[in-house]
Amino acid sequence: MQQLIFARPPVPGEVKTRLAAFLGPEAATDLYRAMLEDVLSVFSPPSPEFRSSAMGGAIQLSIYLAEEDSTGFFADRFPGLPIYLQSGQDLGMRMAGAFLESFRRWPGQRILLTGSDIPSYHPDVAREASEQLRQFDCVLIPTRDGGYCTIGFSDTHLPEAEFRNLFANIRWSTPVVMQEQLQRLMDANLSVGILAPLDDLDEAPDLFRILQGRTKSGTGLRTSSLLQKLPKCAALIPVLNEVENLEFVLRPLQELCLFNYIVCADNGSADGSPEKARELGALVSHCQRRGYGSTCLAGMGLLHSYPDWEILVFMDGDGSDDPEDLWSVLGPLFSGEADLCLGARTQGALLPHQKFGNWLATFLIRLLYKYRYRDLGPFRAIRRDALQALEMDDPDFGWTVQMQIRAVQRGLRICEVEVKSRKRHAGRSKVSATIKGSFLAGWIILRTVFREFLLNKKESRV
Repeated sequence: MQQLIFARPPVPGEVKTRLAAFLGPEAATDLYRAMLEDVLSVFSPPSPEFRSSAMGGAIQLSIYLAEEDSTGFFADRFPGLPIYLQSGQDLGMRMAGAFLESFRRWPGQRILLTGSDIPSYHPDVAREASEQLRQFDCVLIPTRDGGYCTIGFSDTHLPEAEFRNLFANIRWSTPVVMQEQLQRLMDANLSVGILAPLDDLDEAPDLFRILQGRTKSGTGLRTSSLLQKLPKCAALIPVLNEVENLEFVLRPLQELCLFNYIVCADNGSADGSPEKARELGALVSHCQRRGYGSTCLAGMGLLHSYPDWEILVFMDGDGSDDPEDLWSVLGPLFSGEADLCLGARTQGALLPHQKFGNWLATFLIRLLYKYRYRDLGPFRAIRRDALQALEMDDPDFGWTVQMQIRAVQRGLRICEVEVKSRKRHAGRSKVSATIKGSFLAGWIILRTVFREFLLNKKESRV
């Protein structure tokens, strides 16, 4: 049996580009290199005897590279491994070309082609796929994102043009790849065996699904070691009578497998919010003094006793923050570009008086502190050490603006990313829904802007 692996030389900026947007090019390349070493190592055991006995039959491995290996990675780590260059104008034609070459090189053999970003792919899986080719013309192993990671054929008797057409004009890197490939095979009257899906490691959510053990995919030692080094996250959600919203807010966060801890910071709810939060698996802190900042400080106090988190995410408890935006908010911290990342609500459900309040406050910050913010939204992520350095103490609605001002004063690396602002899931806002609440919150925010400015001037004179 022949196992072909499609791969790229591990060059920063050219591999795992979607992961690189989250981890940074160097870290994404390190992870890709680790996956390559893990997968290739299990297919390249040290002796022919191992290949035959431990795997239930020899598996001959070949690498098909997208370009010449200028890094020397494959020659250094896997000397003697057959390496060929892919050829063709797109992925489909490169795959077809690799199969046609292999049919000529190894006539009559079963041939599998697999991508290089499947941490759980190992000889037992390959052998199971190969066995399917005893009764089917083709075998596919799907991935959970709508694509597939492995395709295999026993030597086909299709004319070359018809075989190439099996891979032509498929919309690669979309959720319909598996569906379109399967249809193309069936249109050619080929029988297809389909194995259980595997998880690829291609985007940020994949990292945490694998890390938290929420996937059947295993990982090799090198890949596991790098995943374990990723920063650990916690979430803090201020809550005041949000029992109708908690399941809507908490369930998606838990499904992401992203957070070691989710704290619902309760501010004296009378509707059963603390009990509901515990029922849903969240930690609960308590603060009887009414105030957004006081509530956050109580939640931070609870989290302080847990050492295993490095990044804290603040989100609202009304469902207005979209969990899909978490990856954008967290990316600059995971890549090492920022200490604080703010979600700027440039689209969505902000009311006119909220937009005006944001504009006025950010204008004053620009005037007094020479830093341009776009928003004071509560959706934000900050590194633990950076949060401690801010010495937050505002007990009320000045909390968010105090954090942003002190971040400038302390020289933190700050960035803003665009996020959506949804309408609250249920219930009525305690602040923005009333003129009195909005005016009071706005007054407190403006007071905090000037208070922090005067405090900074006083400290600079000491």
